[in-house]
Amino acid sequence: MPRLPALLYFAAASALLGSLLFGYHLGVLNTCQTHVEADLHGSGGILVTGFLMGATAGSLLSGRLADRCGPRTASALNTSVLLAGAALSTFTGGFWVMLAGRVAAGLGSGAASVLCPRYLAELSPVAIRGSLGTLTQVTVNVGILCSYLVGLPYEQGTDTITLFGHQVQWWRVMFGAAIVPALVQFVALARCPESPLWLMNAGQTARAEKALRRLHGHAFRPQDYPKLQQAGAAAAAAAEGTQPLLSAAEQGGSSHEGGCTSSGQHGQHRSLGWSALLQPRYRRVMVLASAIPLLQQLSGINSIVFFSTKVFEQAGLQSPIVGSIAVGATNLGFTLVAAALMERAGRRFLLIMSFSGMAACLATLAAFMLLPSTRFAPKSLEGAASLACIMGFMVCFALGAGPIPFLVLPEILPQEIMGTAQAFCTSLNWSSNILIGACFPVMLSTLGIAGSYLVFAALCASSALFFHRHMVETKGQTVEAIHVLLVGS
Repeated sequence: MPRLPALLYFAAASALLGSLLFGYHLGVLNTCQTHVEADLHGSGGILVTGFLMGATAGSLLSGRLADRCGPRTASALNTSVLLAGAALSTFTGGFWVMLAGRVAAGLGSGAASVLCPRYLAELSPVAIRGSLGTLTQVTVNVGILCSYLVGLPYEQGTDTITLFGHQVQWWRVMFGAAIVPALVQFVALARCPESPLWLMNAGQTARAEKALRRLHGHAFRPQDYPKLQQAGAAAAAAAEGTQPLLSAAEQGGSSHEGGCTSSGQHGQHRSLGWSALLQPRYRRVMVLASAIPLLQQLSGINSIVFFSTKVFEQAGLQSPIVGSIAVGATNLGFTLVAAALMERAGRRFLLIMSFSGMAACLATLAAFMLLPSTRFAPKSLEGAASLACIMGFMVCFALGAGPIPFLVLPEILPQEIMGTAQAFCTSLNWSSNILIGACFPVMLSTLGIAGSYLVFAALCASSALFFHRHMVETKGQTVEAIHVLLVGS
């Protein structure tokens, strides 16, 4: 494959700052929650719920914004929300301002979970779309890991530091660290081209082709973009006088050179609304697209990680922060492995393998907790075995169930329903996160730890069977070919 221009990697890195901030905001409260509660006299649980509700709303709203403005422009606008969330949390004088900051951070994070994967998928060459798209989850994990590392001073007993002659709580520094990346992303995105696929759907084929040539260089393949070929054929026919000339918008003229449209459409191309998701022709793709993020959460990933502190204590690891860092580092390391495997093994195989492996790890963990002690499996080994199962679960999650949902949604969803469908499916991920978080304590009190893990093991096994039957392989295929497979021509 020819060498790709630096602009492609610059645009990808600019978009990925949104995922980095998404991960950082997601994890930052974990290591400082007790200190925030003590200083602001409020409930950390309310702050967590506020963040998740904001993220659900942000994911729902951002899809239509991307349809109207383009994913790059929408991402640039979203930096102001992320900046507001960080600033309110940093400079808060009371609990309710902190709550507003967490809701704003959730709005921006939910929007970033939609906008970043879409922009990456729409600017990437087919040959590296999987590897580049996997970086969304990689940077989310980097953000989470950074938020844990920033909390390490609490392990050394540091509660405050002196800044400009004033005593400042360390948790304010932790929240304030998110301000700089938001500013950098806003400046960087201004130098990036708009999504070529969005420009094509807007009828601005000349601008789309220019952006693709800048992004792909000598690797640009016009045959991967039928709309460009159709526009070129129409222009040639018009030049020969065999059909009317294209409109200015269809040739990439100066109308709508930038900014958002009021109706979510350009030229003759239109993005469909929410009611289109119920049309029979989109049934197959919507079932698959809705299941992918929903089944990710039904694996129990967040609840299992949350309860892993007790598993670490059983294994002799007394520091929950160090345990969290170990989980985060494992998740990050094997998500990088997934990025390397994505264009070799394929999305379908990795998803099936991932959910099957998670089911096996959880079933083994439950068995160690339920079965009586024997000479071959003494209770003294339970802590070490539990730790091994938790880490094995994280490895399997990182290899498929973690990165693939963000990658696959922009690949399988047609452009005409991309905004609303991606927003709906991503909001399922966030809202199911809230629901499972509320149900998990009830499961624990009713079924116990082992019983709860068995439920999640059964759900993971069922998910593996679902993907074996319904998942299509998108590796190496153009988005048009994928859409023909799932929707028809």
